[in-house]
Amino acid sequence: MEGSTIPPPEAPGPRIGESTKLRSALDLLNIAKILALIIGIIGFLAAAWNGIFVILGDIFSIPWVGYYVVVGVINLILYTKIPEFDSQIRARRYSEAREEMLIWAVMGIIFGFIVGLILILVIFMYLEELERGNQGYVPPPQY
Repeated sequence: MEGSTIPPPEAPGPRIGESTKLRSALDLLNIAKILALIIGIIGFLAAAWNGIFVILGDIFSIPWVGYYVVVGVINLILYTKIPEFDSQIRARRYSEAREEMLIWAVMGIIFGFIVGLILILVIFMYLEELERGNQGYVPPPQY
């Protein structure tokens, strides 16, 4: 027929248990995002606090100032990356999300213990199961 368009193929509906695992993974990512922001701000405040001691003559606080600045920067970068992970998970690109999140989870464990652990939980508890159940599904191309 002229003028008719064929709708693009849609993703198959969620499998049994997928929606709850997906919701749990996204909820944990939201918690990690909030914690990354809080820990990032606390990192900068701790750097300022130790900076006061450096100004007062405590040279042994200099490494702590550097560490807390790095904590703040890493956590704020992680705060900006989490929406990207969220969109990858929603697009069912679980392996991509898992690979990228693993790097940031390790950095999160080193520079913000709680956030890294939450990301590790998301990666290993939910994304592995979702990816195994998603074998054979190819997401539509991104425009």
